[in-house]
Amino acid sequence: MVHGDLRTPEKVLAHEDVRKLIDFTQPVAVLMIAILHFVTDAENPAAIISTIRDGLPEGSYLAISHGCPDGMEPDALAAAVKVYEKASAPFTPRPREQITALFDGWELLEPGVCEVSRWRPELERVDIGGSGAPAVARSGARFVGGVAKR
Repeated sequence: MVHGDLRTPEKVLAHEDVRKLIDFTQPVAVLMIAILHFVTDAENPAAIISTIRDGLPEGSYLAISHGCPDGMEPDALAAAVKVYEKASAPFTPRPREQITALFDGWELLEPGVCEVSRWRPELERVDIGGSGAPAVARSGARFVGGVAKR
């Protein structure tokens, strides 16, 4: 592990310890799981991903999961955003179209950008709330994601 800031991807990729730990002559995987919704539009998540893509060898993979307001009740969305108003990073949910655009320059794999539970629907769902549905789904929150190859 290396301490770094996603908003300065060029520094992370150039970090001496990263270069010692990862062989950039071979494909690697970058996991941006539940992080990009804490990157504001002003911090330009698309440019961050582009910088990372350009620093990776062909055959590398990118996985993203992201908070998505599509289909959420306005009150539930407002409550989710409010929780992070005083946090170190605001919550910036993005519609699926914007999340899909983050994969520009990558080969998006099937089933594309969708609810994260659809990626492996054949697996048994974990009951974390006692009603048979994950607690996140009951709250109205949506998480979509995708995997792509460079």
